[in-house]
Amino acid sequence: MASTCLVLAAAGEAPAGTGGIMAKPSDPEKAVQAEYENLKSKGTREALELFIARHPDHPLADRARDELKRFAK
Repeated sequence: MASTCLVLAAAGEAPAGTGGIMAKPSDPEKAVQAEYENLKSKGTREALELFIARHPDHPLADRARDELKRFAK
């Protein structure tokens, strides 16, 4: 564990003030995009509805809503 902390600190990957113990937090926008792509790839109405429920105000939720309309056709 201690060697991992030192590696993070030496690599400059830990946030300032953490003493090299914590890794940088991930980019929330990239996480939402990855979740959208993952759920969309499932190709189910339920997956798209889940994304919309989790992120109703995100711009990708509009895309998911558009995808849902294709299921209705």
